[in-house]
Amino acid sequence: MSDTPILIVATFAAATGKGNALYEVLNRCVAPSRLEEGNVHYDLYRSVENSDLFLFHETWKSAAAIELHETQPHFKALLAGVDGLLAAPPVITKI
Repeated sequence: MSDTPILIVATFAAATGKGNALYEVLNRCVAPSRLEEGNVHYDLYRSVENSDLFLFHETWKSAAAIELHETQPHFKALLAGVDGLLAAPPVITKI
């Protein structure tokens, strides 16, 4: 595994009428993710043009840090919480 920092851009689109509910679920993951040792930054944005569109912009210290993040209760709660709120699967890009 590499110790190279990894940038993640993840886009979530809410189903019609579910934007506020999706925001609540996504936002609950921000503060605890920022506290993780391997996190460099973890930011959530909501589109000013389409309030049902959200973007996570994250940087992690390594692939191992991402793997650990994906085992955390707050991340698992996000995955479970978005069920029924999305218009389509999220688009996740790792750079």
